[in-house]
Amino acid sequence: MINFFSRRTFVSLMGVSLGAAALAGCSGKTGDEAADDKADSAEADGIDYTVLVNKQNKLPDGWEEAIELEHFTNTAGWDVDVEKKAYAAYLELKADLEADGVYVDLDSAFRPIAEQQRIWDDFTKDYGEEYTKLHVATPGYSEHHTGLALDLYLIIDGEDVYMNEDMVQYPEVWAKIHAKLADHGFILRYLPKKKIETGYSYEPWHIRYLDDPDMAREITDQGITYERYLDALDPMVADCTVDYGTSQVFEETDIDGALDPILAMVSGWEGVTLQRIAFTDDQTCEDNVAYVNELREAQMPDAAEFDQALVLLSDFHTPKEIGELVFEADADYNDYQWILGRTQGEGSWNLMTQGYA
Repeated sequence: MINFFSRRTFVSLMGVSLGAAALAGCSGKTGDEAADDKADSAEADGIDYTVLVNKQNKLPDGWEEAIELEHFTNTAGWDVDVEKKAYAAYLELKADLEADGVYVDLDSAFRPIAEQQRIWDDFTKDYGEEYTKLHVATPGYSEHHTGLALDLYLIIDGEDVYMNEDMVQYPEVWAKIHAKLADHGFILRYLPKKKIETGYSYEPWHIRYLDDPDMAREITDQGITYERYLDALDPMVADCTVDYGTSQVFEETDIDGALDPILAMVSGWEGVTLQRIAFTDDQTCEDNVAYVNELREAQMPDAAEFDQALVLLSDFHTPKEIGELVFEADADYNDYQWILGRTQGEGSWNLMTQGYA
């Protein structure tokens, strides 16, 4: 299990689950006529290059039998399989980048459902089912099953740079790469500060082939997620903004991690629509470390002591009464508080309490 993740950090392979209703189910129809037309054409060729596969939309039946793969070995010596047309487009993108002095290779692309199932089973055995649900993509619901999702790595001064924490040190290189994606039918799949829509934090290396440069350019120019372009967002989060604020302590990925238990909770509140989730400030979070430890001792006595607290605020609308939470029908709630705790470097955020002070 450890060997599988040794070359890339945990998040790039699996992400973190938003919970059953955090993102939309997609019926297969899109909100864009051009996308529908393109899907019809692609399906006639064997696969739908515009297919949406995410944590709520499963890989279509028969996909693995229909896909045509190319196999190659990258500069690091790893074997990679990728869908045939996506690979041809990638080679064109690669050549285009090299003309500008930017060098990349493919870390990974196609991942069979059986391999994802092995990861799921290993994590369930080692860490338990609840942990696995939060941290491992459900088999059948990973975009990598399509063969159209490509993870790049950089080659800097002749050296392979493939660890996430190292790759993010080159934002200017990624900017050059992203500027050329649409010309070759690719989009940047997981945009900054859009986890509430995609289910994943920003991944500058993760690109998606659509086989349609015009569609890719439209999505890129609008700066929107693929889910939003396809009108495939859950109403619960479709109009929700996330204010990451300014922090000297927490990075975007830290706050993204806190969204998971919050969205999992709200998904159980029938019909509720989130309008805003906002970071408070570093001082408020620091002031609550002792408080979350008091709650930990009562709720999780065997857990390690927390050294971080995170306080987020939310605005939402309740269409109906939720008696156990004293929420009224057709009511708006503002600055509803969520307090989370964790031991830095040792796990996910734990939602300790919620409500109004």
